[in-house]
Amino acid sequence: MADKNPLTGLREKVGLTQIELAELIGVSENTIANWEKRDTLTNWVRHLLKLCRVLNCSLEDLAPEPSLPEKTWHPLTADLREPIKNYCQALATSNKRTISKIASFAAVHAPALQYWLNQADKIAQQMTRQPRSRQKLNAEVLVNSLILQNLGMQLSAVPPKQVTLEKFQELIAAVELSPAFLDRYVTFNDQHYLRKLILQTHSLCVYVIGWKPGQNVLMHHHGTSLDAIRVLQGQMAHWILSPQECEAEKIPFEGGATLQKYTARPPELYTSPDLVLIDRRHAHQIENASSQNLVTLHFRFGCPPDDDNWQQPTEEQPAIVLQQAEAYQVMATD
Repeated sequence: MADKNPLTGLREKVGLTQIELAELIGVSENTIANWEKRDTLTNWVRHLLKLCRVLNCSLEDLAPEPSLPEKTWHPLTADLREPIKNYCQALATSNKRTISKIASFAAVHAPALQYWLNQADKIAQQMTRQPRSRQKLNAEVLVNSLILQNLGMQLSAVPPKQVTLEKFQELIAAVELSPAFLDRYVTFNDQHYLRKLILQTHSLCVYVIGWKPGQNVLMHHHGTSLDAIRVLQGQMAHWILSPQECEAEKIPFEGGATLQKYTARPPELYTSPDLVLIDRRHAHQIENASSQNLVTLHFRFGCPPDDDNWQQPTEEQPAIVLQQAEAYQVMATD
């Protein structure tokens, strides 16, 4: 029996048909068939490799890509979400055929998709290197990590002062984190509310707070930070004061020792999936005045909260931390 054509063996190894391979690299099915049947591609490759050895160059040197402006970041647009989700699921299940198909298509036809597949690979490699990890890879965490990374990159693409409340609202409203992912971070404490960190960069902090009935945070302001609060579960009673009212009422900065409960007017009530925005130098107060548990998702653009109401990340509830050189790392501690 004649030896199998190398191209045929490589194609079958990654689970692609001739039609699928042709579509991915932009040629006809007949071209692939001829390459495999007549060994024309193998002969050409041999000649090219000889050229490279003689000229001391690479194949890329013989056929360089057109010079294009370098772009270090591509927005994670709606049309990319489904293939990225499929790719992450394939990574988690070691489905080499799907990984190869999506990656090959992206390499030839979709630079933005290729960018996000590379980001997925980086985070996946980091996740599998976690000490004492009992799970090789979790697709749910991976997909939502990319969504949050995209938000962080969008906010860092412009000077902070140019991020208006309206722009911040637009970006946060487009963030769709899955309920299964967010459920990992819901934690309650009988004594006080608890924050669970999801994402921390140099300018953005994302966290979940669990509030038992009667728990609250008293009136305070966040200085020059912008805040967005998404109600995930229950009913949130919320008060907000303008900068002028803050000054008149002498409202302290968050974490101050002189916080007082504000009762001058009734609160606004919010339920899932309401989104509440707090502008710079505005003050607010939150209370769970209902008989049911309350869960809120917070986006802080500016300095993160600085108090003792944090719970450390765990393997089941990893935190995504921005490291040097804009590399996102999934962090879990016991």
